[in-house]
Amino acid sequence: MGDNSKASIITRGLAETMRLGLAVGGEATTFSGLAGVGDLIATCMSPLSRNHSFGVRLGQGMAVEDPGQGLDSAVAAGAAAAHTGRVAVVLADHPALRPEEVRIALAATELLGAAVIADADHDGTALLTLPGGPGARTAFGPGSAAAHERLGHTRLHLDLPGLLRDVDDAASLAAAVRLGVGPHTAQALTRATLPGMQATIHSMAEDGSGSALLDDGVEVALPAGSAVSAGLRHLRVGQRVSIELDEEGQRAVRVWIVGIGPGESIA
Repeated sequence: MGDNSKASIITRGLAETMRLGLAVGGEATTFSGLAGVGDLIATCMSPLSRNHSFGVRLGQGMAVEDPGQGLDSAVAAGAAAAHTGRVAVVLADHPALRPEEVRIALAATELLGAAVIADADHDGTALLTLPGGPGARTAFGPGSAAAHERLGHTRLHLDLPGLLRDVDDAASLAAAVRLGVGPHTAQALTRATLPGMQATIHSMAEDGSGSALLDDGVEVALPAGSAVSAGLRHLRVGQRVSIELDEEGQRAVRVWIVGIGPGESIA
């Protein structure tokens, strides 16, 4: 990419950044100073910029090899490879997380160095910040929020529902869905419903085949025998069931009712 192309990208980037900043109440003069155009030029052009060098490595396909010894060792490997002053750790089970929540959390923890934000159950870790470089120590697992406090992380209490809501079971996934999930999670959920997100039997033949309506109105096929493994022999039209779909999202591979059949219990 030539210098003219780089200059055009920087110019348009500054314009878009300024529009976004003004929309959320920022001052136009801020973007003309070091925190605006100055930081943008350094990020885009300077090999001494941490943002620039890290972005180049990402563009070159940089990946950190998993040591294969659990989450703590994986985080330590990532922190050692980051070569930055501060690392933030957010696990992948936060389907309702919003970018604005990440921005707020990082801003709130910026001056602390090592901080922990507990999940919605006040037990696990929703977000952890720590110094980058080798030797990172973490304590993920049951009770990790308190464990990270014992390691010297300052606990913060922030009202960020999407960040705090991690998914450990069907109930927490349903809570995340109520908050609103992204398009990829929503698409995945069309193939498997959970308690509180059931389907409704739409038609039923004598051989046990039929169809069901998902809660979004989509009709899916119920092959004969799809409910047998759950101990269900006679389903009726209008009955509410839980349903797991095939990869195409068109046919049920399993139909069950919570609390009925092998392995099912009512809490």
